[in-house]
Amino acid sequence: MIWNEARILQTILKLYHANGDLSYNKLSRKNQPLLSAAAYHFGSYRRAVEKAGIDYAEVLRRPRWTKAMIITEIKKAKRRGDDLHWSAVTRRRDELGKAAFASLQPRLFGTWDRALHAAGLDADEINLYRKWNRNSIAFELKHMASAGESLSSGAVQKDDAGLHAAALRYFGTYDAALRAAKIDPASVRRRQTWTKSRVVAELKKMSKKQKKLLDTTVRGKNPPLYGAAVRLFGSFAKARKAAGIKSK
Repeated sequence: MIWNEARILQTILKLYHANGDLSYNKLSRKNQPLLSAAAYHFGSYRRAVEKAGIDYAEVLRRPRWTKAMIITEIKKAKRRGDDLHWSAVTRRRDELGKAAFASLQPRLFGTWDRALHAAGLDADEINLYRKWNRNSIAFELKHMASAGESLSSGAVQKDDAGLHAAALRYFGTYDAALRAAKIDPASVRRRQTWTKSRVVAELKKMSKKQKKLLDTTVRGKNPPLYGAAVRLFGSFAKARKAAGIKSK
């Protein structure tokens, strides 16, 4: 293989998005040619990583998630009494939140529900009996709206009976809950679900505002879009490629 700057950066980003171990020691055993090329073309491996738009400090501490690690985080959260519903964990910026997004990788669980089941938990029960109050109900409805999910009363009763029941309990009517979330009840019938074409369109729109459209950027600023990209394309890198967006 003939190394050049573009190939080096592409390889580093590919490893990064696959949640690979980018530490210097690991690569010195697994991919010494990449390290040597990075040092030759960029002056040091660290500079190459930073040129790829990756925080080198994250490389030093970033774990390669395994099924066992994810299960451990879920069980720890369960003991603490944390809400393990998807929308709750993806709002977190701690290890549980990272474990939730990592669980979507095909090599791990593919879905968060499967990760919960692997940890011995009933995903349906978590969805039904998660903790609710007026603020969390409104937040969940807004989250669903931004994700393009159907918010009709019938659809929510079918897909999330716990949310619908909580909306009636706290607001009296489902329409009142929608209005509390600043959603026009008449508009919910026009909501669209996530599709590959919509993910591509949203990524293109976001790339016009972001200098570098890294997975960490999208995951932090638009979790629904990130989740849909991984779910529909298999990985964020593949979704970004489908949108014709360069990684650097």
